Amino acid sequence: MGKSQYILKFGGLPTGVHEYTFEITGTFFNGTEYSEISRAGIVVNARLTKQNNLMQIHFELQGTVGIECDRCLKDFDFPIHANEDLVIRHGKPSESTDEILVVPEGQDEVDISHYLYEYITLALPARRVPCELDEERFECDEDTLKRLEDLSHEGAQDNNENNPMWEQLSKIKYNKN
Repeated sequence: MGKSQYILKFGGLPTGVHEYTFEITGTFFNGTEYSEISRAGIVVNARLTKQNNLMQIHFELQGTVGIECDRCLKDFDFPIHANEDLVIRHGKPSESTDEILVVPEGQDEVDISHYLYEYITLALPARRVPCELDEERFECDEDTLKRLEDLSHEGAQDNNENNPMWEQLSKIKYNKN
């Protein structure tokens, strides 16, 4: 992640509302280990409200991310829309929570790239099968599905025939009926 462009400098800002806009592309995720996102086109509008003792940031994320279908592994663009809030205050950093970031006294900037990554990742559904959402726009890769089905049937037959545990369980199953 190119961290320098995701640093909010709040030192010297007057109290009130301040607007920021960030663009997130696929390069944002390239430096992140184990990221499922291959490409992105997300615009983040951040509204920072500075008060005397704390700051509140409201993030609105909108765009698309490139991920793979859980069923057939075909790439597709998933639409993202999320609203998140973060409170920043000065104090002991050990008092930070998921929603409240506590920075040491005298610190006048904060890197929000980690929070943006989390917000985008949390906006993705647990199950990513686009054809279930919109059958007209998305179609699964039938060749991949057929190959997976063939492989799963072959593996199941091999495991059942060669594994003595399954033989014993089959004997128990049939003795009860």
